[in-house]
This record gives sequence, C-alpha cells and structure tokens, in this order.
Amino acid sequence: MIKKILLVLTISILMLSISGCTDEVTEETPVNAIPEGSTSQSLVPADNLPQNYEFLGSLELSVEKIGRSYVPVYGLVGGYEGLYMYLDTTDVYVDVIELDSSASAENFIAQYKASFTELSSGERFTELVINDNSATRIVEYSTIGKDNVPRYTYIWSNDKFVFVVGGATDDYVVLSTLAESTGY
Repeated sequence: MIKKILLVLTISILMLSISGCTDEVTEETPVNAIPEGSTSQSLVPADNLPQNYEFLGSLELSVEKIGRSYVPVYGLVGGYEGLYMYLDTTDVYVDVIELDSSASAENFIAQYKASFTELSSGERFTELVINDNSATRIVEYSTIGKDNVPRYTYIWSNDKFVFVVGGATDDYVVLSTLAESTGY
C-alpha cells in the first residue's frame, strides 16, 4: 500500500514539474516586439537579408539631418541609415529613427505625411501592414528623361522607432521585401 502511495505521489510531482505549473502569469512577447535596450543602430538589418540584397554599411543620422530630410519634430533622439545594394544595380536604404516615445513616433509619421501635397491623379498614400505594424507606402514621381517615374517609400513605427525604407527603384516589391526583412 505504501508503495502505491509513493508511486502516486512521485507521478504527481513529476507531472507538476513537467507541466511547468506555477502561479506566475507570463505574457507572450509579440514576434515583432523591439527588444528592450535596442538602439536605432542595432535595428538596422545587416545579417540574414533576403536574397539579392547586400548590406554596404550604415551611417549615423543626426537630429538636424533627420529634421532636414523628413520633418523637424519634438522628441527626435537620432537615427541610423542602413545602405544596401539590390542585384548589384539598385541603391536602397533603411532609416531607423529613434524618438523619445511611441506617441512622438506616431506624431513624426503624421507630420511627415502632412508635408506631402495631393497628387493630381491617383493616391499618394497606400495603407498596408508590415511585420504586423500599420504602415504607409508613399509614392512620389521623379522626372527621368521625359518620363515621370514613380519612387516609393515605406514608413511605419514600432514602439519609439520609425522605420523608413526607400531607394532608387520604381519596383515597390524590392522595397517591401527589404522592409519586411527588418522584422519590426
């Protein structure tokens, strides 16, 4: 009889330890969550890039440069730009801009989008999802020779970081693939 009780107790203890039953409640971290302590430099993708993309290097973006290139808003901390080559012919980039809060990041995007004028035909902004984040694809037109050629930019925020992906291509898939490679 004692053997049976010991066997039941042993099995019960073993089952509890295997199942991991505890009183702690754990939150599941979203796949695209920015790791704590991340910097704009650490979020520039350099490894595990999609096929046909080559990382050329990165450079620091000062608050002043970000203000001139995008919009000068309150809360800018700084940023980094990753430079890439697609198929040895196309220059593309990922800018990771750090702000002091997620609200400042959202304000940055709103102010940047507000800096564009309406297109005479078609839509300038296309709302979409990148890595489970609401994102915007922005189209601008450049005159190359006698043609107006579309140029695309993707922009979205995750926590206090704003990601901007663009480059010298009229193929928005090239840019969306690079945008997805950020993982954020």
